[in-house]
Amino acid sequence: MKKIFHLAVAAAITLAYAGSLSAADQVSPFDGGGLSLSGQNAELPAVPAPASAEPAVKEAPVPAHGFSAGQLGEMRAHNAGLLGVHNKGLAFEDERVERKYRPYADYEAPGYLIMSADFNFNSRQAKLLMASKLPADATLVIFTDYDDASVKESILRTYESVIPRSRVKVIALRGAVQGFWARDGIPVPAIDKAGKLVVVDAVYGHRFEPDAQIAQLFGAGLEKHQYYYEGGNYMANAAGDCIMVNHGYHTQIPDSVFVGQYGCRQMIRLPFVDGIGHIDEHVRFVSEKVVVTDLKEYQDILQGKGFTVHMLPKPSGPYETYVNSLLMNDQIIVPVFGRSTDAQALAVYQRLGLKASGADSKALSNQGQGSVHCITMTYPKVPMTNLLKALGATEI
Repeated sequence: MKKIFHLAVAAAITLAYAGSLSAADQVSPFDGGGLSLSGQNAELPAVPAPASAEPAVKEAPVPAHGFSAGQLGEMRAHNAGLLGVHNKGLAFEDERVERKYRPYADYEAPGYLIMSADFNFNSRQAKLLMASKLPADATLVIFTDYDDASVKESILRTYESVIPRSRVKVIALRGAVQGFWARDGIPVPAIDKAGKLVVVDAVYGHRFEPDAQIAQLFGAGLEKHQYYYEGGNYMANAAGDCIMVNHGYHTQIPDSVFVGQYGCRQMIRLPFVDGIGHIDEHVRFVSEKVVVTDLKEYQDILQGKGFTVHMLPKPSGPYETYVNSLLMNDQIIVPVFGRSTDAQALAVYQRLGLKASGADSKALSNQGQGSVHCITMTYPKVPMTNLLKALGATEI
């Protein structure tokens, strides 16, 4: 019976992943399907309206990026109960808090790009585009609920149109369907004083908790704290300048956590303006001292902190943002929405010396309330055996 179930799952995933491949998808690794600004005649990808019809094979349910009012209340009460008082800066002046690590900044060279196997919220083009732009010495890691060889094969067949299957690792993680928003559920990487990887485990509201598995997969040290927190509200440079939106239950996490476990030398807490309240909606580091944002309020604060700030246009949808991008060396994958501001946003990144490609995020943002950065996690270069040990995962 178990074998029959696995075969049914594999067939469903094969149809969902491969059945919708167009001829263009099979031939091109999105060198023309995305937007490359290296030439004067570059074209934006067509961005379809979010599909209203059910797919031929129903995908596993994936939670929207945010949380319900009830969940938010529970998480706030939990975080408040851990501390009782808010500490928003004193810990950085407290010599008793040791800074053992430094952040791994996601503008640094990636060794791994980690994503879930699901293509919910019309994210297929974006995920294949990101895989196609992965640096030649990096590995794509796709995680799934199903520890099954036929499932692995269907995933490899999907991605081999854009990347050699030898560079793809498929791993099984319990509750992977709840981990679609990989930036939030996969533990945050940091670097210890010996240059080794450490991963930081927070409590995640969607109950995807592969932290011990991830640490084991990468042979990494594991830091744990009991606060509800998501990696999407954490942005850092390698020097230890960290930024978050000081909103909701995140206000109750003391700075001592960010010093002692994430390796921050300062946590810049920005006021909530809009969206779900994650920093990667509105601020990202391009290099140690250069950031982009689409909010004037944030520009003023960050310039006052000594950063060079470049402004991106702000699209009209409530969860649409060009900031929520994936940077891999000189390649940047930018959300696009079929709007007049798409080309302007990509041009900003190009002026910063990056090769920009557009990823369809219309449904991903407006239905899922997230985007490109939210559905990915990047890790530095470490041995794959150590990676598997760090994740507590098993390669299929």
